[in-house]
Amino acid sequence: MSEYDVGVGGSELTVSVGGTTIVSTDVVLAEAEMLRYAQAQAEDFRVRVDSIRQLDSAGGAMKWTPGDAGIPLLWASGALSELEQRSGDLAESLVAAAERYGWAERSALQLAVLGSAKVGHDVGTIIRLMLVLGATPLVLGVMATPLPALGLVVWAMAGLVKRETGYGFVLDQRVITDPQTVLMAKLLVSSLDDVALGALGVPLGVDLILGDTGLGVTGISSTAVAVLAVARSGGLLREGAVRVRRVRVLAKLKPPTGVRDVAARIPKAAKGGAQVRIEKYGDGEQTSWAVYIGGTVDWDPVATNEPFDLAANVSAIAQENAGSFRAVMEAMQAAGIEPGDPVVVAGHSQGGIVATQVAASEAFNVQAVATFGAPETCVPVPSGVATLTVEHSDDVVTALGGSCLIDSEDRLTVRREVFATTEPPVGENVPAHHLDRYRETAQLIDASPEENLQNFQDTVTGIVGSAEGEAVLWRGIRLPAGPAPK
Repeated sequence: MSEYDVGVGGSELTVSVGGTTIVSTDVVLAEAEMLRYAQAQAEDFRVRVDSIRQLDSAGGAMKWTPGDAGIPLLWASGALSELEQRSGDLAESLVAAAERYGWAERSALQLAVLGSAKVGHDVGTIIRLMLVLGATPLVLGVMATPLPALGLVVWAMAGLVKRETGYGFVLDQRVITDPQTVLMAKLLVSSLDDVALGALGVPLGVDLILGDTGLGVTGISSTAVAVLAVARSGGLLREGAVRVRRVRVLAKLKPPTGVRDVAARIPKAAKGGAQVRIEKYGDGEQTSWAVYIGGTVDWDPVATNEPFDLAANVSAIAQENAGSFRAVMEAMQAAGIEPGDPVVVAGHSQGGIVATQVAASEAFNVQAVATFGAPETCVPVPSGVATLTVEHSDDVVTALGGSCLIDSEDRLTVRREVFATTEPPVGENVPAHHLDRYRETAQLIDASPEENLQNFQDTVTGIVGSAEGEAVLWRGIRLPAGPAPK
């Protein structure tokens, strides 16, 4: 398990494998790679020098004369051996230092989640005491503000900041793209269930056991379930039956050769457009598939015929049968994907949540999953499924799933701060979340020499092969009447 910051084209990628977070700078990685190269070169030259020594007619024995070449060759062999040993030791020490620092970072995050759970529980306890004491609704509202209200505001931002929604405001991008803002949003969202449990009088110890730091029984999913219950009682965020239809067919298509190609084929969220793209490669027993899922199209809390909407977003976080999930599953079935066919699934934003849920359903033989800018969920991807999670540390949307502290040996996480050295563009809301910028990060991933990233690319290309195939674009439509299927 390892993690590196890979410097490519002036940007940095932080790569984590499994549940371990290991941090190093691009300079550390470059130095480690240089030392390994020096080690290999020293070994090569030492072998050559030793071979030359053996060419002596006396079997390499030194004559101790001024013209004897054996003495400098012996010195050279010893020096090269020392260089080989020291270079290897230094490279290993650099990686070990990164790993130790990474464990500290991981522990710090766990403590932060634990601390936010404690604060949330305390707020809930205070609310309960105020109720007992007969506090007025205004006072209760003030007491409830620190965590749940701020958390819900952050969550609501995802629905309100998209351009052309008519809400008429633009967030301060320097604040919304600050990684500390993203971290705070993640902790706030993670604490909402703790506020509720504290208000219900659940002891803190039980809360911690049930929550994100324990068994994971409660968490953002249970909070989303409560949000759905309240919203649907008022006619909002309601789901319904979904049907899909073909939109377009693309023939003679080359398969993806890397993460850049995968991200480039994810449909952009557009009203009336296709939300799912399914590619087929091979015939008969050799058939393989790639499924690409777009993000949220409609942010209106009043559900329409668009299944990739805010209602599906909250339903997906709640791990319910979201309309977007049903649209993808139905499209995959209509495309002819058999249960045993190997499948690669990729998605952006809400599409990333759905991609994970498709793999978790085990209805299809999903062998690789790639998500870009998706809120983190605690949906368990089956063991053996190669999983690539790409997140921008300045993308607040990724925080809306809270922090589940997922620990899986098959999960590869890549993080990048898009606006680390540049100002975010004026007039763009949540610019680090845009699919185009995740496509830029995907290009950096392909250019990275990091072994685990290359292995994931090899997994994808091994599934889809190299022969041409065809793609079908699908559009899901939520039907206007009838109950949602269970």
